[in-house]
Amino acid sequence: MMKVILSTVTSAAGSGFFHTRLLPLFLALIIVVAFILILAFILKTISDRNKKELYLSDKPPLTYWGTVGLIATYSVLIFWAFIVLWPISQMIISAFNGNQAIYVSVGFKNYDFSFKHFKFLFEETAFVNWVINTIFISVTTALLTVILVSFTGYVYSRFRFKGRKATLMSIMLIQTIPIFAGITAFFTLYELLNDLIPVFSKHMMLILIYTAGGIAGNTFILKGYLDSISTELDDAGKMDGCSNMEIYRLIIMPIAKPMLAIIALWSFIGPFMDFLLPRILLSETKALTLASGLYTLVVDDRSFNQPAFVAGALLIAVPIVFMFIYLQKYLISGLSKGSIKG
Repeated sequence: MMKVILSTVTSAAGSGFFHTRLLPLFLALIIVVAFILILAFILKTISDRNKKELYLSDKPPLTYWGTVGLIATYSVLIFWAFIVLWPISQMIISAFNGNQAIYVSVGFKNYDFSFKHFKFLFEETAFVNWVINTIFISVTTALLTVILVSFTGYVYSRFRFKGRKATLMSIMLIQTIPIFAGITAFFTLYELLNDLIPVFSKHMMLILIYTAGGIAGNTFILKGYLDSISTELDDAGKMDGCSNMEIYRLIIMPIAKPMLAIIALWSFIGPFMDFLLPRILLSETKALTLASGLYTLVVDDRSFNQPAFVAGALLIAVPIVFMFIYLQKYLISGLSKGSIKG
């Protein structure tokens, strides 16, 4: 199915706007226009400063040096935006440039719009398997991390018990130990679990490593967030007859949605970015994750293809962007919702 779609799109784009060199010029034009708009804003700021007092929101009017600082800030942002946007534009151009063979060439010369590198990914590599493996690991890791951290963060924030401070200190110390330091223990643990549970795969081992590695730091972060929530809400819930679990589920967690969304997002992104552990634990090509699979396109002589690597890097961003868009509403509305009754 994917081959048919790529063939159809490629034939449709075989002529016209995309077939010419206009696409890279169009991307360059967008960057130039963005810079011109920002420059126009700076000039307008200077002009407004000469005519009247310049205000930022409801703060006092800017002084002369305040205006200079504002212009300097935007100048730094323009420079930083260029540093970020230029490599991205080159990635997009290289991914869709059919004239590039196995090496990436920077620039707008010899441009020919094509889906050749994407076809190579789907037809000549196990890219689809890499996507399925990564999404399975990422989604499972995010779900398990959010569930476990929500419990541990709530317990450390709301309960007092023996060993609480000692375990919190241990959590902080654990963060100083890199996950890679336990690679030998991971292999041993996998062999033991696989002997006890034959269906326990290396993908499940990666999920276990990512989840366990994320509990410590995220627990400390969530605890600090929950400490900022007044305990009067807990007391009001107890007066209404709520148990500790009901207070956790109906009162605390709805208010903690912003932090849980951040924890879920970073737990989801982690397996997409990590290639070291999958590279070591996973041996079969079809069992690799996206990062470790794409890495073979720049180190393995048999499948060396830099433009295909760039095309795959662009596709990696798609599920991450969708995850961020989905969780964005919780980041914004989490604090405005809750269990406080009027």
